[in-house]
Amino acid sequence: MYETIIVEKQGKVATLFLNRPEKFNAMNFKMKQEIGNAVQEFEKDRDLSVVVITGKGKGFCAGADLVETMGNKSCANDGRQRMRSGFAMYKTIANSDKLYIAAINGATSGSGFALACWCDFRIASETAKFGLPFIDIGILPDGGLLYTLPRLIGVAKTKELAMHAEKIDAKTALTLGLVTKTVKPEELETYVKKFAGNLSEKSYIALALTKNILNRTFELTADNLLELEASGQDICFGSEYHTKAIATILQK
Repeated sequence: MYETIIVEKQGKVATLFLNRPEKFNAMNFKMKQEIGNAVQEFEKDRDLSVVVITGKGKGFCAGADLVETMGNKSCANDGRQRMRSGFAMYKTIANSDKLYIAAINGATSGSGFALACWCDFRIASETAKFGLPFIDIGILPDGGLLYTLPRLIGVAKTKELAMHAEKIDAKTALTLGLVTKTVKPEELETYVKKFAGNLSEKSYIALALTKNILNRTFELTADNLLELEASGQDICFGSEYHTKAIATILQK
């Protein structure tokens, strides 16, 4: 079905593997298109609640495939349209009721870094590396990094990482708050599987509403946020999950 990615599903959890290991999963146009198609399919799956994105081989994603995306003169002359081609993918992940987990199994750079930052959780191997090489090739960070990264680590640290184009290790990424957890390389798959499984068993409605409000929190006033919480809670109070949970507690 796909050429550059692999999609597997187990219960309420889907795993999307970036599958160009010979290129350290560098993202070409085909991969970007196929990721976009996959996330649209995830949206249609009512039984799905969690999506894990990870890489095949030794890396998560080495960023854009520069041979294809930068080496083609016609691409360089159509930069605005080329960048817009990825907008829908990022927006779908951000606005989805599904929860997205980036299982960062190795080096991630550029576009791969951007994709991970749109996910709700980033869990990294202790050997993972993170890079923002954009400035070094004379372009600005893209893929929404100038939106997502300041919200994760602050504006000052974003400027430092982006303008120095430096690489950081997993320990530093954890300290900055870029990733939520680091684990030994051989434990990453097991840990993420358990983490995703636990999330998938919780209230889909409550998780979706929590994600939606948190993603908007910096654009909302306190009054607006309180009203959204009240509306969301009203929905949750009427859910089957809440009714059963309260009945279980009362029985105890």
